[in-house]
Amino acid sequence: MKRTAAIVCLSTLLVTAGCTDSKSEGGKPDPNNEKQASAEVVKNFAAAWVKAWAPDGKPDEAAALSDTPATFGKRLDEVDTALVAQSVTVTPKDEPNCSDDNTCTQDLDVEAVLRGIGTMKWTSTATAVKTGDAWKIKASGDTIYPGLGEANYLKRVRALPARASILDRNGKALTANRPVVIVGVAAGTKATAATYAAFTKNLQVDGAKLKARAVAAPAGQFVDAITIRAEEWETLRPTMGKLPGVLTMGGTQSLAESPTFARSVIGTMKTATAETLKNAGPTASAADQVGTTGLQYAFQQQLAGTPGGTVTLRDGKTKLSIKTVFSQQGKAGAPVKTSLDPALQRAAEAALATSKLNASLVAVQASTGQVLAAANGPTPTNYNRAFQGRYAPGSTFKIVTSAALMGTGQNKSTPLPCTNTINVLGKTFKNYDGLAAYGNGTMEQALNQSCNTAFISQHGRLPKDGMTKAAALFGFGQDVKLAIPAYGGEVPAPKDDVAEAASMIGQGTVTASPLQMAMVAGAVQHGTALKPVLVPGKDPAGAAASPLPAATTAALRTMMRTTVTGGTAKVLAGNGAVAAKTGTAEVVSNGKVITNGWMVGYRGDVAFAVIVEGGASGAKAAGPILKNFLSKFS
Repeated sequence: MKRTAAIVCLSTLLVTAGCTDSKSEGGKPDPNNEKQASAEVVKNFAAAWVKAWAPDGKPDEAAALSDTPATFGKRLDEVDTALVAQSVTVTPKDEPNCSDDNTCTQDLDVEAVLRGIGTMKWTSTATAVKTGDAWKIKASGDTIYPGLGEANYLKRVRALPARASILDRNGKALTANRPVVIVGVAAGTKATAATYAAFTKNLQVDGAKLKARAVAAPAGQFVDAITIRAEEWETLRPTMGKLPGVLTMGGTQSLAESPTFARSVIGTMKTATAETLKNAGPTASAADQVGTTGLQYAFQQQLAGTPGGTVTLRDGKTKLSIKTVFSQQGKAGAPVKTSLDPALQRAAEAALATSKLNASLVAVQASTGQVLAAANGPTPTNYNRAFQGRYAPGSTFKIVTSAALMGTGQNKSTPLPCTNTINVLGKTFKNYDGLAAYGNGTMEQALNQSCNTAFISQHGRLPKDGMTKAAALFGFGQDVKLAIPAYGGEVPAPKDDVAEAASMIGQGTVTASPLQMAMVAGAVQHGTALKPVLVPGKDPAGAAASPLPAATTAALRTMMRTTVTGGTAKVLAGNGAVAAKTGTAEVVSNGKVITNGWMVGYRGDVAFAVIVEGGASGAKAAGPILKNFLSKFS
């Protein structure tokens, strides 16, 4: 039974120095020349052995070259399975050593890659005998490994080192190896409709897909469905444990303090699949628990370390070890230190748990760009919307628009008229429903009240690429090279005045992730846009753009602060010296126009962004979440 996965191209090498040069007609070895004939059959056997131990290989060709095909093929396959050989190289050495009784011997150098351990090397001896007019390999266990004989066998043991932890910014462990239970079903049809329904209801596993896998699996196989914490299984065991076909296996897994804690950042683990096994590297095994998402996936090989293992030659009758024939010392994994602050991460998750709608919150250290918290709620998800979500930032983008206008010579006191609507090339733009036109005002007031028409009225003052260049000062348009996937936002040059007007209020083709909008707020607080960092020393750090003009930075800080003290972000007024900007972005979902609620800002050295999908407005949807978050730390 083959247990390998990757296809490896291998070759055999025949060294025949010193053999006679005589050949039969057509260049084939002369069957009457024992050295030529035996060397040829050994060469062919070596090549057939390589094929037999290749992925999905069969021993038939190698067995056919032996004098006892029926038994030798089975023996060769058994050793392959016992070693869990991924591939093998078999190289005949020197020239055959022949005796007077039509028997020749030739050594074979063998290198077998043992999946999940390493490369085992040995030298065995092939004996070629003349049977009738043909030369055959004498069927013997010693041909495969010296000392196997007729009954002895090889026993492989693999030892996994403890998985290293993912650490917080202070070097304390965020993950530890905790007991888990792998829950699945028996292959075939033993599980019933009630069994699969229970998987769907209690474990959010697609029962129909699990059934299809079980029916297709070989008899006697354990079909795993999900890995859960041991304490979670204890609550389910009284009911699910009695259902027909349910099987479980115990184990350990590197887990955070709770199923929700930083889940989309730390990531998840489960039994290896063909895809995750490739990422896990050559020392991983199909039975291993490996990272599937987040940091657990990105740093799988570093965290897992290198397994150790032994192969012993054992007595076929007593089962006792005769000797250890291969040993490799394992190497412990190395921890991964992140920039996460566990207290802020818990605060973020607790705040999102109060929402009935999908929401994400990111907090960064403004002075370094380091990610302090990244959460998605109200229910846990493996998809990290906080980093990867591509959303229209809505009116939070007016921070960038204000900077763009200041680059043309305007300032926070420049008059900007706030009207009910404004028309640009036949396209009518309006304000959000709660804002009544107030006529003449300043740029600061326009930001405080989030007046769309006031900003759009200035679109003619900007060059065609004015918004794109201003956005670049806040880090937009760059590839974010975090250890895990993240999106840095995009502000394409507008194709016309309508697109430019839309971009000024964070609509149209402008997109950003919550992470990027937190970095925008951080740029205002710090004065320079920085690259986000999750794994210090791994993720590129430092400035993402030239410093903002000092006058622009000072004005934006004042304008965002007065948005809290007397504008749309006044929900945060009782939470210290907070500076913020609200946003409401219209998006089309399933053919309907809905709004997403945003709020971004900073307090002290902590910059943040919150989005609530389907939120009525930034103040109403994102505001309470941020208020909750800010109340949990000083």
